[in-house]
Amino acid sequence: MDLTVALPENTPSNRESNGAEDVGINYFFVKNPILVIPYLSYYEFQWTIAQTPYDVNRTTSSLWVAQGLTVSPAYSVSAEAKYQSILTSFIPKIYRCDVLILSLLNQVISYHDLPLLISSAKDVIFDQVVVNHEYGSNVDLQKIVEIASKATWFDISHPTVTSKTMEELLKIPHFATFSDFTTKNVPEVFDIEAFYIHMKKNKTTSFRLFFDESISDEYVKRLLEITDEIIATKEFDYKPPFFRFRGLDYQRRMKLNDIFYSENRNL
Repeated sequence: MDLTVALPENTPSNRESNGAEDVGINYFFVKNPILVIPYLSYYEFQWTIAQTPYDVNRTTSSLWVAQGLTVSPAYSVSAEAKYQSILTSFIPKIYRCDVLILSLLNQVISYHDLPLLISSAKDVIFDQVVVNHEYGSNVDLQKIVEIASKATWFDISHPTVTSKTMEELLKIPHFATFSDFTTKNVPEVFDIEAFYIHMKKNKTTSFRLFFDESISDEYVKRLLEITDEIIATKEFDYKPPFFRFRGLDYQRRMKLNDIFYSENRNL
């Protein structure tokens, strides 16, 4: 399947991706070819374009990923480090990344590389993704959100959270514009009181917070109090969140679930 087009040298098309939507993949800049790829995926053991296997290691072109990038490698205990670096090993080949959808599973990436990948994304899904500073420490959740300036849908598991995370998130202008914000494995250090204050004013974002099993009984008690307040509310002038945490019984969870989907549809 030939999906490439060699564009003439010294033409305006050398500077644009004209026709990318027609052929799927384009070559341009004849001397330094750039391969334009709408959707690029790594699933289990291989890269694919439009479900066709693609060996990125054999291409001499730089790559322009135009619409979507997904990395979902197969799980392997023996080769975990190898598969966690799938994306990192691919990044040097990227000329430009304008993806609307960025979905990553079980990857370790550098904070230095994050703007290239995330800056244009509308939908961001990070499942067991670790973002590291150059000196080795994990990047806090708010720093990742800060760079995702065009995102409207944000879903992350195992985030690095501090007691200041919620406070810092509220300082980010586009945080208030998210339509959906989901975070899983939220630790007890997360400031639930700062979130509660924001919750009562929030009319824009559908929040889903899944708390880590390690949270204390005292923290569970406070979450139950907020949950009961939401369940008891007859009319909402804010978007009620959905919580999942140990100690949340089935009856409460189902009531909260019904309220969440009903009210987030209405507001």
